[in-house]
Amino acid sequence: MTDHERAMLLSVRPRFADSILSGVKSAELRRQRPTVPPGTPVIIYATKPCAAVIGIARIDRVCEGTPSDLWAQYQGQMAIAHEEFALYLRDARVAYVMLLSEAKRLASPLSLENLREGSDFQPPRSYRYVNFATLRTLVNGHPGGSSLLSLVRQPDLI
Repeated sequence: MTDHERAMLLSVRPRFADSILSGVKSAELRRQRPTVPPGTPVIIYATKPCAAVIGIARIDRVCEGTPSDLWAQYQGQMAIAHEEFALYLRDARVAYVMLLSEAKRLASPLSLENLREGSDFQPPRSYRYVNFATLRTLVNGHPGGSSLLSLVRQPDLI
Protein backbone atom coordinates (compact mmCIF):
# COMPACT_ATOMS: atom_id res chain seq x y z
CA MET A 1 0.00 0.00 0.00
CA THR A 2 1.47 3.36 -0.97
CA ASP A 3 1.05 6.59 0.96
CA HIS A 4 -1.47 7.77 -1.62
CA GLU A 5 -3.70 4.70 -1.21
CA ARG A 6 -4.29 4.98 2.49
CA ALA A 7 -6.07 7.10 5.04
CA MET A 8 -5.34 7.57 8.72
CA LEU A 9 -7.94 6.29 11.16
CA LEU A 10 -7.46 8.59 14.14
CA SER A 11 -8.92 7.93 17.61
CA VAL A 12 -9.64 11.08 19.59
CA ARG A 13 -11.74 11.92 22.61
CA PRO A 14 -15.23 13.11 21.66
CA ARG A 15 -14.61 16.70 22.80
CA PHE A 16 -11.50 16.93 20.59
CA ALA A 17 -13.31 15.30 17.67
CA ASP A 18 -16.09 17.88 17.98
CA SER A 19 -13.51 20.68 18.23
CA ILE A 20 -11.82 19.48 15.03
CA LEU A 21 -15.10 19.20 13.15
CA SER A 22 -16.33 22.60 14.33
CA GLY A 23 -13.08 24.28 13.22
CA VAL A 24 -11.93 25.23 16.74
CA LYS A 25 -9.07 22.70 16.73
CA SER A 26 -6.72 22.44 13.76
CA ALA A 27 -3.61 21.03 15.48
CA GLU A 28 -3.72 17.45 16.79
CA LEU A 29 -1.00 16.55 19.28
CA ARG A 30 0.73 13.14 19.24
CA ARG A 31 3.61 11.48 21.09
CA GLN A 32 4.51 9.26 18.12
CA ARG A 33 5.39 10.61 14.69
CA PRO A 34 2.79 9.90 12.04
CA THR A 35 4.45 9.10 8.72
CA VAL A 36 1.99 10.63 6.29
CA PRO A 37 2.35 12.93 3.32
CA PRO A 38 0.42 16.20 3.10
CA GLY A 39 -3.10 15.64 1.81
CA THR A 40 -3.64 12.31 3.58
CA PRO A 41 -7.29 11.87 4.61
CA VAL A 42 -7.93 11.50 8.34
CA ILE A 43 -10.97 9.51 9.41
CA ILE A 44 -12.02 10.78 12.83
CA TYR A 45 -13.12 8.12 15.29
CA ALA A 46 -14.56 9.61 18.49
CA THR A 47 -13.80 7.28 21.41
CA LYS A 48 -16.27 6.19 24.10
CA PRO A 49 -18.86 7.13 25.07
CA CYS A 50 -19.48 8.19 21.44
CA ALA A 51 -17.62 5.22 19.86
CA ALA A 52 -18.21 6.19 16.23
CA VAL A 53 -16.57 7.53 13.08
CA ILE A 54 -18.02 11.03 12.97
CA GLY A 55 -16.01 12.93 10.37
CA ILE A 56 -13.02 13.39 8.13
CA ALA A 57 -10.25 15.95 7.70
CA ARG A 58 -7.01 16.30 5.77
CA ILE A 59 -3.42 16.50 7.01
CA ASP A 60 -1.68 19.64 5.78
CA ARG A 61 1.61 18.76 7.45
CA VAL A 62 3.22 17.17 10.50
CA CYS A 63 5.43 19.33 12.73
CA GLU A 64 8.05 18.06 15.17
CA GLY A 65 9.45 19.88 18.18
CA THR A 66 9.99 20.00 21.88
CA PRO A 67 6.82 20.22 23.92
CA SER A 68 7.60 23.82 24.91
CA ASP A 69 8.22 24.85 21.29
CA LEU A 70 5.03 23.18 20.09
CA TRP A 71 3.03 24.81 22.89
CA ALA A 72 4.43 28.23 22.05
CA GLN A 73 3.64 27.84 18.36
CA TYR A 74 0.32 25.96 18.33
CA GLN A 75 -1.40 26.49 21.69
CA GLY A 76 -4.21 28.49 20.07
CA GLN A 77 -4.96 25.68 17.62
CA MET A 78 -4.95 22.67 19.99
CA ALA A 79 -8.10 23.34 22.10
CA ILE A 80 -6.37 22.02 25.21
CA ALA A 81 -5.36 23.58 28.54
CA HIS A 82 -1.65 23.80 29.29
CA GLU A 83 -2.00 21.47 32.30
CA GLU A 84 -3.55 18.73 30.16
CA PHE A 85 -0.95 19.31 27.43
CA ALA A 86 1.89 18.99 29.97
CA LEU A 87 0.39 15.87 31.53
CA TYR A 88 -0.02 14.18 28.13
CA LEU A 89 3.60 14.93 27.18
CA ARG A 90 5.24 14.37 30.56
CA ASP A 91 8.73 12.89 30.09
CA ALA A 92 8.57 13.44 26.30
CA ARG A 93 11.56 15.17 24.71
CA VAL A 94 9.92 15.40 21.28
CA ALA A 95 6.27 15.60 20.22
CA TYR A 96 4.35 16.02 16.99
CA VAL A 97 1.49 18.17 15.80
CA MET A 98 -0.64 17.24 12.80
CA LEU A 99 -2.05 20.36 11.18
CA LEU A 100 -5.54 19.55 9.92
CA SER A 101 -7.84 21.25 7.43
CA GLU A 102 -11.03 20.63 5.45
CA ALA A 103 -12.83 19.01 8.39
CA LYS A 104 -16.27 17.66 7.54
CA ARG A 105 -18.79 16.02 9.84
CA LEU A 106 -20.56 12.91 8.55
CA ALA A 107 -24.34 13.31 8.31
CA SER A 108 -24.72 9.77 9.65
CA PRO A 109 -22.00 8.59 12.09
CA LEU A 110 -20.71 5.04 11.81
CA SER A 111 -20.99 3.45 15.25
CA LEU A 112 -18.58 0.88 16.61
CA GLU A 113 -21.33 -1.72 16.16
CA ASN A 114 -21.70 -0.71 12.48
CA LEU A 115 -17.94 -1.01 11.97
CA ARG A 116 -17.92 -4.47 13.53
CA GLU A 117 -20.70 -5.85 11.30
CA GLY A 118 -18.29 -6.69 8.47
CA SER A 119 -15.11 -7.39 10.40
CA ASP A 120 -13.51 -7.82 13.82
CA PHE A 121 -12.78 -4.08 13.98
CA GLN A 122 -10.89 -2.74 16.98
CA PRO A 123 -10.48 1.04 17.22
CA PRO A 124 -6.84 2.12 17.31
CA ARG A 125 -5.44 3.45 20.58
CA SER A 126 -3.94 6.38 18.72
CA TYR A 127 -4.10 5.89 14.97
CA ARG A 128 -3.61 3.34 12.23
CA TYR A 129 -3.59 3.38 8.47
CA VAL A 130 -6.34 1.85 6.37
CA ASN A 131 -6.57 1.32 2.63
CA PHE A 132 -9.72 1.88 0.59
CA ALA A 133 -10.62 -1.84 0.42
CA THR A 134 -10.41 -2.18 4.21
CA LEU A 135 -12.47 0.95 4.65
CA ARG A 136 -15.13 -0.38 2.26
CA THR A 137 -15.35 -3.57 4.37
CA LEU A 138 -15.67 -1.55 7.57
CA VAL A 139 -18.55 0.62 6.35
CA ASN A 140 -20.38 -2.50 5.06
CA GLY A 141 -23.36 -0.81 3.40
CA HIS A 142 -24.14 1.58 6.26
CA PRO A 143 -25.97 4.70 4.99
CA GLY A 144 -23.12 6.92 6.24
CA GLY A 145 -20.57 4.64 4.62
CA SER A 146 -21.06 5.89 1.09
CA SER A 147 -20.61 9.47 2.29
CA LEU A 148 -17.37 8.54 4.07
CA LEU A 149 -16.07 6.62 1.06
CA SER A 150 -16.81 9.50 -1.32
CA LEU A 151 -15.05 11.99 0.97
CA VAL A 152 -11.96 9.78 1.22
CA ARG A 153 -11.90 9.28 -2.55
CA GLN A 154 -12.18 12.99 -3.45
CA PRO A 155 -9.20 13.91 -5.63
CA ASP A 156 -8.25 16.77 -3.31
CA LEU A 157 -8.21 14.41 -0.32
CA ILE A 158 -6.30 11.45 -1.73
